[in-house]
Amino acid sequence: MMEPVSATSLLNPTAAPRGANSFEDLGSSDFLKLLLTQLTNQDPMEPTGNEELLRQISSIREIELSTTLTESLRLLTGQQHVTASSAMIGQYVTGMPGADGNAIRGIVSGVRFVDGGRAVLLLSNGTELPLEQVSTIEPPLRAAEALIGQSVIGLDARDPKNPQLVEGLVTGARLDEKGEALLELDSGGDLRMRDVITVTAADSE
Repeated sequence: MMEPVSATSLLNPTAAPRGANSFEDLGSSDFLKLLLTQLTNQDPMEPTGNEELLRQISSIREIELSTTLTESLRLLTGQQHVTASSAMIGQYVTGMPGADGNAIRGIVSGVRFVDGGRAVLLLSNGTELPLEQVSTIEPPLRAAEALIGQSVIGLDARDPKNPQLVEGLVTGARLDEKGEALLELDSGGDLRMRDVITVTAADSE
């Protein structure tokens, strides 16, 4: 299991480890120190001209502004990842098909963030789906209606102490009194959308 990410890495998804002597680690204050050292140790017979001095000071200012802009963009990107992934909680999502042709799908019950601030959606059926692999997002009832005529297999967990494996052909869809999307099966029973494990076309059996 991956280590939990810190708030810093969450809001700074593009941050990556750098070497101790990386040039990118130098800030404007470091360049000012270098400039002062250069002026202190310059050849008194050939001092740095005003034009060259102003050019170097201007470069330092540009570095400072660039660093500030970069950090602001990183922060904004991280916040957008948090907002976008959190908005999917309670929605039915489908991932892009894998090498086997099957796609991960289910109702989003939570979100976790891995190294680099990447969002991974936690689905109610126990699977996980990286945010960048999501292909469709739908309200649960609409997704349930789209499954009419298809075969499903699920683990009915309405009684956590006695979960039951359920399978059948979907004949209808509805919401219960709690607003939970239910699939009506040809067996006469029903299955919550959140408990669906696999979906197959009826004529593929």
